[in-house]
Amino acid sequence: MTLNLAQVRAFVAVVDSGGFQEAARRLGCAQPTVTQLVRKLETGLAAQLVVRGRRGALPTPDGARFLPHARLLLSAEQRAVASVAGRSLAIGASGNVGTYLLPPLVRRFGELSGQGPELVIATNPEIAERVEAGEVDLAVMEWWDGRPGFTAEVWRRERLVVIVAPDHPWAHDGSIPRAWLLEVAMLGGEAGSGTGRLLQGLFGDEAARVRVTMNLGSTAAVKEAVKAGLGISLVFLSSVRDEVLAGSLCALDLDGAPIEKELFVVMPENVPPTAPSARFRSLLLEQRP
Repeated sequence: MTLNLAQVRAFVAVVDSGGFQEAARRLGCAQPTVTQLVRKLETGLAAQLVVRGRRGALPTPDGARFLPHARLLLSAEQRAVASVAGRSLAIGASGNVGTYLLPPLVRRFGELSGQGPELVIATNPEIAERVEAGEVDLAVMEWWDGRPGFTAEVWRRERLVVIVAPDHPWAHDGSIPRAWLLEVAMLGGEAGSGTGRLLQGLFGDEAARVRVTMNLGSTAAVKEAVKAGLGISLVFLSSVRDEVLAGSLCALDLDGAPIEKELFVVMPENVPPTAPSARFRSLLLEQRP
């Protein structure tokens, strides 16, 4: 037979409590349910396990032989559940998202759940590979390529701005024509960030004219290079708010509608709503601007 852990749990509760009524109270169910569970276990094992007497419900000789094995089964069940339930949520994020947008929400989730998530920051291509391999439970990315077996939805739209040094000729313009970006050298940041796709949408076939002179690997490096007068760049407004307030960088819009980049929440399909990743996703969607 295949042992049913609910039946095993009912049997152990009856023996430990000395009766069916007290076992039902401990298990939070009705007494007839406990009786039925124990009887089904006895039927499956073809042995009487419990006998009622003046001193309450006691294990029979077969019940006494089965009891230590039953306890081991329930202990193994607890360890199995703890091995999953006790694991920290692993969140993958692209560099800009993980550095400038997620930390307050990660902290908030830790306060609500009592267990701080692990935040893994890498390039978009790396995070895509990690979520597909199951190394992270959920990813927040600057693009998603539609791999099967995952759901992806827009979390928020993040505004992008052109940044220049305070002594740059454009520094006091506020906004500039989009065509100007085709005439200057630009500094690139995180590989695979999706900015190239965004420029393609802005300029179409002319996007090939955009000249990226350096790929510096991170927005932090780009900001320092722009401050040093090595060029201009296109970055998240949220990533330069402090520098703009301090006057060490100037943020410019492009003429016309603001440029926005969609950010995606990606996770495997059919994740239970009680899973930590599903609860963090709900927090993200509740907190989106």
